[in-house]
Amino acid sequence: MTKRLEEFDFEVTCRALEGVAESSPEEARGAIELAAYALHFLYATDQFKAFREYLHDVKEPATREVRIEREFDNMAQAREWLNGSPPEPGVHVKVGGTAYELWRDTEGKLRLVPSVSPKDL
Repeated sequence: MTKRLEEFDFEVTCRALEGVAESSPEEARGAIELAAYALHFLYATDQFKAFREYLHDVKEPATREVRIEREFDNMAQAREWLNGSPPEPGVHVKVGGTAYELWRDTEGKLRLVPSVSPKDL
């Protein structure tokens, strides 16, 4: 492994997981197998870049400001906006005072997902 978590090597990490699994109690092997499959999924779906960015961000102190693009009084107004011409996923909005981030689900539909800002933490 490397010193920075986000700079992990896929093959080295998989070999390390295999070695740990061999010497782990039976009840821990399922969790290790799951972690190996999760890494393989990221590899197979070409999502390592996003995962590495996530690892970098998750280890940083929560100091980054979130910019709220739009505010809505209620979810009906926000859904109407989504049906219009919304921006790309990643935009933050507030609905009734609650923060949300715009995401695209597995079917390609835009969704507002509750979001916590660094200030909220």
